[in-house]
Amino acid sequence: MSAFADMRASPAFADLLAVSERIGRDPAQIQGPGGNTSLKRGGAMLVKASGTWLADAKTDDIMVPVDAARLSAAISASDPAAADGMGFVPDGENPGGLRPSIETSLHAVIPWPVVLHSHSVSTIAVAVRADAEAIVAEKLADFGAVFVPYAKPGLDLTRTILTRLQPDTRVLVLGNHGLIVGAETVREAERLLYEVSRRLDPGIGAPSAGNWSPDIPGWQAVSHGPTQAIAQDPARLALARGTTLYPDHLIFLGLGVEIARDGEAPTETIARASGGAPRKLIIVPGKGAMIPADASPSMLALVACFGDVIQRIDPGATLSRLTPVQEADLLDWDAEKYRQALEAQRAS
Repeated sequence: MSAFADMRASPAFADLLAVSERIGRDPAQIQGPGGNTSLKRGGAMLVKASGTWLADAKTDDIMVPVDAARLSAAISASDPAAADGMGFVPDGENPGGLRPSIETSLHAVIPWPVVLHSHSVSTIAVAVRADAEAIVAEKLADFGAVFVPYAKPGLDLTRTILTRLQPDTRVLVLGNHGLIVGAETVREAERLLYEVSRRLDPGIGAPSAGNWSPDIPGWQAVSHGPTQAIAQDPARLALARGTTLYPDHLIFLGLGVEIARDGEAPTETIARASGGAPRKLIIVPGKGAMIPADASPSMLALVACFGDVIQRIDPGATLSRLTPVQEADLLDWDAEKYRQALEAQRAS
């Protein structure tokens, strides 16, 4: 039996699948195919496949075997091959041809046996703030948490993590991105994930929203109340304006949000939103939010995430957004195009 087959047969792997499914079904932690989990033992690693959903962990084979020891060595040696996890999948161990997560390299270098990476909405609401590092230091000091400035997901992010990572680091808050926790056991990692999310959550109530309908062919009202409610709150609208706040929003919804201008006809707003890199989420001040009628499950999940994040940010906060260069870098990235292609297959 190979090291990977042995690991798949272990109670720890069964625990990992159970926790992956639980957090994958929790929209406060995971939206669509976002997030990833892993288990390491003796240099071997099982990590979530790119484009798959953690919510499917117990019904589908979503884990890919990776030679984590060899991948870590390649990263240390600045080997360009480390950018593609497929080069570290052992022959004969991946019959489904799954592609390792974009973030496989970070799972390889973080020394804990269990690593969980989520897009916790309470964490993102802190991670997009200009003062995020100070908030992390204040609220998570006893966890030895570190703040990692934004870097492009994948090898760039892994290299940035390595500049901050200490042997005892269990919690990493990723600027404009999300949360990583590491632990000896799956259950301890899950406990840590939820405790960090709880501490960073401001404890707001869900705002109410009206029953606005756009009545425009090809478009539908957003059904998620917190996202709809942004339209009724000038302070939240101000937070929603501008470039993208975090990568998965851009990948599934386009560059930020299109906000209708005063006196603008809906068709004009839609035309502006459709130009260049299309924006899939439109907010009409004083009325509500709308998305395409054929929105995919991932789009719907990210629309809800946006409202949940915006409602958790102090209106007086200064935000740190992705720059136009960072946005363009993500849009032109083959790894994200692969995820989008898988999403299209799932939707069809």
